[in-house]
Amino acid sequence: MSRTIPTARAPRARPVNSARAARTAALLATALASLLAANPAAAQEEQPAEPAPATWGVNPSSQDGPDGRAAFDYALDPGETVIDFVGVSNFSTEPITLRLYASDAYTSESGAFDLLPSDQEPVDVGSWIGFNEDTLTIAPQTRLDVPFALTVPADATPGDHVGGIVAAVTEEATDASDAEVLVERRVGARVHLRVSGELDPRLSPDTEDVTYHYDWNPARPGTVAFDFAVENAGNVRLQGELVARVAGPWDLLSEEVVIAELPQILPGDRYEGTAEITGVWPLARLDVELIVRPEAVDPADLESRLASTAAETTLWAPPWPQAAVAAALALLVWIAVKIRKRKRRKETHDAPAASKERAET
Repeated sequence: MSRTIPTARAPRARPVNSARAARTAALLATALASLLAANPAAAQEEQPAEPAPATWGVNPSSQDGPDGRAAFDYALDPGETVIDFVGVSNFSTEPITLRLYASDAYTSESGAFDLLPSDQEPVDVGSWIGFNEDTLTIAPQTRLDVPFALTVPADATPGDHVGGIVAAVTEEATDASDAEVLVERRVGARVHLRVSGELDPRLSPDTEDVTYHYDWNPARPGTVAFDFAVENAGNVRLQGELVARVAGPWDLLSEEVVIAELPQILPGDRYEGTAEITGVWPLARLDVELIVRPEAVDPADLESRLASTAAETTLWAPPWPQAAVAAALALLVWIAVKIRKRKRRKETHDAPAASKERAET
């Protein structure tokens, strides 16, 4: 018995709707654009992020870690040696190589505490500090507690010797003219050493170029201007208040003005500035007195020894505008008097003629 096996028919092709295909393609393109906008990393390669700048810190420490001190404060005798530790921390995510050194401090022109540039050799407490190694490589997120020795010379002068311990990195950079330069980035901790012996806390003021400026209005007072300098002529670091006192002859119209709050001035350093005192009348001669009222940075044992010091200068300020006004007024009065006298003489001369004329009429 024969069996007929049916043959499969190929599926019939359906006609393509061109409008529907165009809409589908537009939807796919829109979806792809939205995806790329939401995730730009899919459209372009990721750019490597620039490494964060290295950051590090320096602080007083001990063999077991930081001990809470804000600075290295010592009171030592000549010839004495102390062993201490400085903690140097790498806060970065990469290893860092630092140069470790000590330097002397000074008072900058703005009155700020600063250390000598690295290319200038210290001659004071910075030269009395030594390290076993002056270059450190510190792992990321790590601190090294580095020992050092401070030896006071046998002939060291009494008083305060101030400096700092510095950890520095030197990097290449470009200046405003695109020239390559080396730039040192440094972080430090202060060193305050007081060598035993006789203390001499003393600030000495001085004035220069004292001038008087008249106001354009003679009815208003003028201004006294001058340059000043305060020198620490002693052996103790001091701060304080600077006051100017201006007075005329016999202390007439005396006035006292606070010129500046003095920053910490280190022994042998100066703080300079300019000042103006307004509302000063020209009284022919003016006495300008600059007074320093010192204050101890560490008041524990100095307050009873601090005394004010002063420098005085004389300034000539003749009252020219007021004298000119007075002269002009005097001239006007003289002219008015002359006119009045002339008028009276004329009236006296004309009086008999007028009487005669009235009698004849």
